[in-house]
Amino acid sequence: GTQKHKKHARTTRLQITSNKMGAEDAAIAQVFAAMNEAVQGTPGKALERKFKGSVLFKVDNEQFLLNLGAKGADNSAIKVDDNGAKADLTVTISTENLMKLVSADSKITPQQAFMKGMLKIKGKMALAMKLTIVLGATKKVLSGASRSKM
Repeated sequence: GTQKHKKHARTTRLQITSNKMGAEDAAIAQVFAAMNEAVQGTPGKALERKFKGSVLFKVDNEQFLLNLGAKGADNSAIKVDDNGAKADLTVTISTENLMKLVSADSKITPQQAFMKGMLKIKGKMALAMKLTIVLGATKKVLSGASRSKM
């Protein structure tokens, strides 16, 4: 019986590490699902007037493409597997720092995060300045989704 028990302990440990990653992936997926929701419909059109462009978010080893008022594309924020995805702006950020930016009690702006080296930006700086608008809308959707108590 002891051999079987040892083997079991080892598999459990492996699962724990993959679950942590799973939780982070799920958290990222939730952020971009919220962002995707934020850019739809009438609110999305309002955001689009202020933003106009596409942003490729490189979050750890995943990539998400935000299209908001980008030419010839519907407003969306979706996961992309293509490394050659073209965007007006590329934002490279860790899961942890992305969560800091969109958490409901977050006081840090993308600009501050950039100054602190929490994220890297390549492309149109003017769009980078407007990321706050999109992240703010994303934050609203996220807090709405998780706020059950009024």
